[in-house]
Amino acid sequence: MAVYLVNSGFEAAPAAALEKRLRAALPDITSLTGIDELGGKLAPSADDPTFVLLLASLRDRARVQRTLDLVAQHGARAFFVVIGEEMSASDYKALVRNRTADWVAADADPREVLDIIARARRPAETRPAGGSGGRAVAIAFAASAGGVGNATLAVETAVKLKTDKATRQRNVCIVDLDFQGSHVCDHLDIEPRLQIAEISADPGRLDAQLFEIFASRHASGAHVFAAPRSRFDACGLHIAALDRLFDMMAARYDLILVDLPPVWLAWTPQIIAACNGVVVTGLNTIPGLRRAAETLAAVRQSATPSAQIAIAVNRCQRALIGGVARRQHVESVLAGEQVLYVGDEPALIDSINAGTPAIAANPSRHWAKAIGLIARFCADVAPAAAARTLA
Repeated sequence: MAVYLVNSGFEAAPAAALEKRLRAALPDITSLTGIDELGGKLAPSADDPTFVLLLASLRDRARVQRTLDLVAQHGARAFFVVIGEEMSASDYKALVRNRTADWVAADADPREVLDIIARARRPAETRPAGGSGGRAVAIAFAASAGGVGNATLAVETAVKLKTDKATRQRNVCIVDLDFQGSHVCDHLDIEPRLQIAEISADPGRLDAQLFEIFASRHASGAHVFAAPRSRFDACGLHIAALDRLFDMMAARYDLILVDLPPVWLAWTPQIIAACNGVVVTGLNTIPGLRRAAETLAAVRQSATPSAQIAIAVNRCQRALIGGVARRQHVESVLAGEQVLYVGDEPALIDSINAGTPAIAANPSRHWAKAIGLIARFCADVAPAAAARTLA
C-alpha cells in the first residue's frame, strides 16, 4: 500500500506540524511537492489501492471547490483523504459521491486517517455481519427523566473510550435518538448530519455512501449519528429504518453508545432488546431515585437476560467527611444494583458552552474518574446474543 502526502494550500508551519502527527501513525508516508508529482504511478488495483493524504485549505468557497475539482480529476487513480477545516454536509456529499475520497478534520487524531484507509481497503459491505469480526457491542444510555445529563454522560464516555490508552483502538460511535431535542453534537461542537426523515420513509435508501455522509466526526475519533433538531414525528419512525441504521453501524464499529430520549416510544423496547448493556441515568434525589428505579424495571422487561445493566447517579454532592452525600438513600432505593456515582462538576457548564468534552479538558478531576468507571463498564460488556434485528 502506497500512501502519499500532498500539500494543497496549507501554510508551511501548520503543514509541517500536521505531517509530523501523521507520520507518527503512518511512518511510510511519501511526501510530494504537488499533485502533478504523482505522475503515472497511480494505477490502483482493487486489492491494494494508492492513498493520497491531501492537506487542503477549506476556509472559503473557492478553495473548497478547488479541492472538490482536484479529487474529481484524480479520483480514478487513487483514494483521497482530504485533511482540512470543517466541510458542510453538501460539500462532504459531493466529496464522497464517487467513493474515492473522504474527509477528516485537521485537528483530528491521526487514527481517524487510519480508520478511513482501513475502510477503503476493505469495503464495509464485504465484512461479516456484526462487524469487527462479530464483536460489535451496543450500550443504551436510558434517561430516567429529562435533564439528568444522559447525553452528557454518553458523550463524555465516548470521548473517554477514544482517548484512553486501553480502548483508543476500538471504533466508537454515538447515535442520538432524540430527534426533536438532539444536542449531542452541541456538546462536541460538530455539525449533525443524520437526515432521519430521508430513511424513515424508505430505509432501503441507506447505502454505504449515504451512511458515511450521515456520520459526524469528532477530533477524539468518536463518530456521531445525530439529526439536526426538527419537529420530526419520532412516534411515526419506522423500526425498519432504525434496524437498517444499526445494522450498518454494527458492521463498522466495535462500540455503539445509544442516547435514548427520556420519552418512552413504541420502538424504545426494541432498541433496548438489541443492546448488550444499558446505563440507566438519574439524579440523587428521592423523586429522582424513584424514577430511576421505575426506568430500571422497564429496562429489565425489555432487555435480554444476558444484558448487563448499571445505574449512573449523576450530579452527586460530596459529604462533609468525604464520600457521596445521601448515599444511604441510593442504597435503599437501588439495593443490590451496580451503581456508578458521578459527582457534581460546576466546570462542566463551561465545557459544554465551549463544545469541548470535560474529560479531555480536565482528565485528572474526580468527576473524570467517575466517567472512567462508566467507560470501563461499557468496555467490559460482552458481545452476547443481543445482536438481533430490531424489527
